[in-house]
Amino acid sequence: MKVEINGNIVEIINATNENVNEYLDFISSLSNDEDNYTLTRYSKIDKDKILEWSKSWGNQTTMILAQTNQVVGFIQLIKGKYFGMERQFHVGEIAYAVRKDFRGKGLIYVIFNELLRAVDVKILTAWVDSRNIRSQRLLQNLGFNRDCEVDSFMWSVKEKNS
Repeated sequence: MKVEINGNIVEIINATNENVNEYLDFISSLSNDEDNYTLTRYSKIDKDKILEWSKSWGNQTTMILAQTNQVVGFIQLIKGKYFGMERQFHVGEIAYAVRKDFRGKGLIYVIFNELLRAVDVKILTAWVDSRNIRSQRLLQNLGFNRDCEVDSFMWSVKEKNS
């Protein structure tokens, strides 16, 4: 599927491990974004782990990329993360990010909708940094409920070293 976002044609694709290098470039670029709240904020990027994890794309992990000539956003869903697919195949944990110049333009809604069309789950979960107000609003707009707040679950490598 192709959509126009902010004057750019963005292609929405189901990623496979063949797209892992483009994904790695994207998440590496997020490392320098102070408004980034993906795992790259909290820990170093382990390329070998990501390469291994990408082998599950299309199976236990659904990965959807938004790309122009490079990846500008993604959303992923991992089924049955905590108790395994055999026990909780109906539960999925999501994570997502959009490049700074595409934020607030509706791209996240496009890729979220594409994810919902691609998976069959009954419950979606997400962990959101308490400082990430934009993501909290997005999830509320999508009908998510806040179940709890964890005080010290994650930390920022950059902030820890400051």
